[in-house]
Amino acid sequence: MKGRYDTVIVGAGSAGVVLAARLSQDPDRQVLLLEAGPDRTSSTSTSASFFGDLNEQGRTYADVVAERTKGATAKPYQLGRGVGGSSAVNAMIGMWGVAEDYDHWERDLGCTGWSWRDVEPVFAGLAIPLTQPAPHEWGAVDRALVEAALLLGHAHCDDYLRGGALGAGPAWLTRANARRVSVDDAYLAPARHRPNLTVRAGTAVERVLLDDHVAVGVHTVDGETIDAGEVVVSAGAIHSPLLLLRSGVDLPGVGCALKDHASARLVLHLREPGDSAGLAAATLLRWSSSIEHADLQLLPLNHVGSDEYGALLVAVMSIHSTGSIELTEGRPIVRLNMLDDERDRARLIEATRHMVLLAGSKPFQRISQAVLIDDIGTPLAALAEGDDEIGVWLSDNVGDYVHPGCSCRMGPVGDVRAVVDTTARVHGYTRLRVCDASIFPDLPRANTHLPTVMVAERIAAAIAAS
Repeated sequence: MKGRYDTVIVGAGSAGVVLAARLSQDPDRQVLLLEAGPDRTSSTSTSASFFGDLNEQGRTYADVVAERTKGATAKPYQLGRGVGGSSAVNAMIGMWGVAEDYDHWERDLGCTGWSWRDVEPVFAGLAIPLTQPAPHEWGAVDRALVEAALLLGHAHCDDYLRGGALGAGPAWLTRANARRVSVDDAYLAPARHRPNLTVRAGTAVERVLLDDHVAVGVHTVDGETIDAGEVVVSAGAIHSPLLLLRSGVDLPGVGCALKDHASARLVLHLREPGDSAGLAAATLLRWSSSIEHADLQLLPLNHVGSDEYGALLVAVMSIHSTGSIELTEGRPIVRLNMLDDERDRARLIEATRHMVLLAGSKPFQRISQAVLIDDIGTPLAALAEGDDEIGVWLSDNVGDYVHPGCSCRMGPVGDVRAVVDTTARVHGYTRLRVCDASIFPDLPRANTHLPTVMVAERIAAAIAAS
């Protein structure tokens, strides 16, 4: 074998970068961080809008598509690619979830040591800075949302990190000095000088090398073999299970239990051009459905990369429907199976009705010359108001939030869908771990970037202590 490292980390996204930075704090541990995409820091971006970063060539996986609902045509699934992963291209929304999310992990899903009391101090100590955009940074859609929400009886919320806080107000963004801060900026940049840390971009891993259920290294697509004392797969909730499947990891839970936050969208044809170089989203609305607390979120978009249009995105943040990832000889099959569970469908219908009510309010009438239900100009009036009609529309138009998780779930040995234990070790295998959003036992009621960083911080501490 060529090359020898104590720890080889596959994937330099929100989890892998954190692992590399933390584990290389031990000067006696040789750490190799491998990334299939390019090594370009988000600090090179000159755009305040995530659309500018998202549309930069090579920043996402062009070959990943997903079926949103059963039988639907597969469409592109925009996962971050390159050092920093999705943290370098996302909307920068920083949320932790609610306490019950993590108590559920421990109480109901067998993940001892992952309750809110365990994870809250980790969230509070993350190296990712969070700032709220000043009012002068709000766009027209931001302002209309907050005004309309207050008119409809929602509270003003100035801190979404406060428990299950509800209402409309400024979002917390992962940025400082009006610039995005990715995990590369916050974690990896301060660690790159260490002689025991090697970062290799442009290096795709074909499989983990196993010797009788013991991970001994990795084999790259280019044919290189790298020896490892331990392999940590941190390729994200889509690519991590695919890598395990290619490696012959024979656990029934690999690729199962996939979840994403189901969403719906209205397009706003703006009366006045938005600022396509400004923040795409600076505020949000969080409220409770008739079924669960703090489970609905609405994100305003001041522009969609074009200054002529804005949008409203509503999402169900507590999901019951599960999908799967299947390895094939050609392109992998990603099935999200959104709205399979009637609880998800009912809540997205409820949320969509509320979004329509907001879009028809006076604040939105002032800024929009038309509200559309698709990209081809169909007016909102074409969407009938009944739940059945909205449900039919959602079957064809439900969207993802690009928050995949749970495809290599953490859980006890007796859980047939569990892939890793509470320290991310793959069940039945030695010197092999998975650490990213794929190991979430369930999706939290939050945008998933910060929960992923939190998980990586805790797994890094567990590895360092082992």
